[in-house]
Amino acid sequence: FLFNLYLTTINIVSVHYNYTFRLRNHRNISFKSSMQSFSNNISVIVILLLAACGRYAIAFSATTTTAQQQRLTFQGLQDNQFRHPLDRDLTALVRATPGASLAETAFRRAFPLVEEGARLDLLASSVRVSDKQLPNLHKLLLEACKVLEISSTPELYVQSNSQANAFTTAFQGNTPVIVVTSALLDRCSDREIQAIIGHELGHLKCEHSFYLTMGGIASAPLRILLPFVGNSVVDSLLQEWRLAAEYSCDRAAVLVAQDIDVVASAMLKLFSGTSKYDVNAEAFVAQADEYDELLQSASPAVRASVRNQQRTHPLPVRRVAELKRWSKSNKYLNLLKNSGVAI
Repeated sequence: FLFNLYLTTINIVSVHYNYTFRLRNHRNISFKSSMQSFSNNISVIVILLLAACGRYAIAFSATTTTAQQQRLTFQGLQDNQFRHPLDRDLTALVRATPGASLAETAFRRAFPLVEEGARLDLLASSVRVSDKQLPNLHKLLLEACKVLEISSTPELYVQSNSQANAFTTAFQGNTPVIVVTSALLDRCSDREIQAIIGHELGHLKCEHSFYLTMGGIASAPLRILLPFVGNSVVDSLLQEWRLAAEYSCDRAAVLVAQDIDVVASAMLKLFSGTSKYDVNAEAFVAQADEYDELLQSASPAVRASVRNQQRTHPLPVRRVAELKRWSKSNKYLNLLKNSGVAI
C-alpha cells in the first residue's frame, strides 16, 4: 500500500516539474487559530483537516462603474472546467491514489466535528445571513450558487473584523460555511461582494480541504524514503498546489461576476489598501511584466530568496495578470457561449 502511495507521489512530483511558473502570496489569516481549543480534543485526522482547511481567505475591496450585463448560469458546470491546470492534474492524481476512497470515508466522518465546532463559534459571535437577516446578501449568495451549479447552499455569516477578508471551510460537508467580514462589506459594492462569495464557493465546489489533505497524506512515503530531498520537494509541490487552488477560485469569481473588471478592480483596491482612488488594472498588469523582467535579471541569491518564500496566495501582480489572461481564453469564452443560460 505504501509503495503504491510512493509511486503516486513520484507521479505528482513529475507533474510539478512540468510547470515552470512560480506563484506567490499576499497576507492571509489562519482559520485554525480560531478553533484551536476545539481541535485539541479530536483525532489526529481532524488535526490534518484543520491544517488543510485553514482559511482560504481572499479579501477584495473596490467600486466599479461597469454596466450590469445579463447574468448566466452554467448548467452542468464541473469543477474541472475552471480549475487551474496544476490544481486539476494533482486533484486527478489524488483521486486515483490507492486507498483514496478509504481516506475519503475517514475524512467525511471526521469533518462534521470540525464543522460543528466552527458553526457553534459563528452562531455565538457572528450574524447569520438569511432571507430574514440581511436579505440582500442572502440573494447574492443564492444567485452565485445558481451560477456555479451548487445545489447545497452554504451558510453565510458576517463577522465583525477591521480587516477586509472572507474564508470558507472549503468542503461540502453537512453544512458548509462561508464568512465575510464587516470591513469587506463596507468597502465593496454588491457585485464585488458576490464575486468574493463566488471565490469562496469555488473552494467549496472543488473541495480543496479534502484534496489538499489527501495530497499531503499521499506524499508521506516520499518524506519517509527521502527524508532530506523529499521534504523540500513535497513542501514546494504542496505550496504550488495551494496557490494554484487560489487561481482556480479567482476563475470561479469571474464566472459569478461575468465581468473581469469587477473582480480585477476589487483585487486592486485590496492590494493598494484603499478604495478612495480609482486604480487601473491594465497598468497593474504592466507592473507584473516589469516584475518578471526584474526578477529574471536579479542575482541568483535574490531570485532564490523570492522563490523560497512561503505563501498561501499568489503574488498580487501575478494574480491580476493571470485573471486577465483567463478571461480572454477560449476556455472561458466557450463556457459563456456554450454552457451559459440566462438567469
